[in-house]
Amino acid sequence: MNPDLNSINDIFAKMDSNGWDISGNLKWGFFFFSSEKGCLDKIFLELKEYSYLVENIHQIENHESILHASKIEVLEPEKLYRRCLAFNQLAEAYNAYFDGCDVGKSV
Repeated sequence: MNPDLNSINDIFAKMDSNGWDISGNLKWGFFFFSSEKGCLDKIFLELKEYSYLVENIHQIENHESILHASKIEVLEPEKLYRRCLAFNQLAEAYNAYFDGCDVGKSV
């Protein structure tokens, strides 16, 4: 994923205009892909140290696997931007790639 701070700011503005409490806890999901499931297991071991939870790891098309990890927290646009940059580096270190994030209201 090639993060763009302007796009992230736009997403936060849209969430705010739609009534989301962007200053409160939200459930952030992050997605990593690899043709080697073991690489995703190693990525998750690193994320686990920072209180991330695994939503699922499963095989998809073309023999690739996907890791969906999540964390409930408050993120500002700049912090999410830096996190995406760091996750690109983490994925590269384990022969994987980071494909972005999603967000939901925490329960």
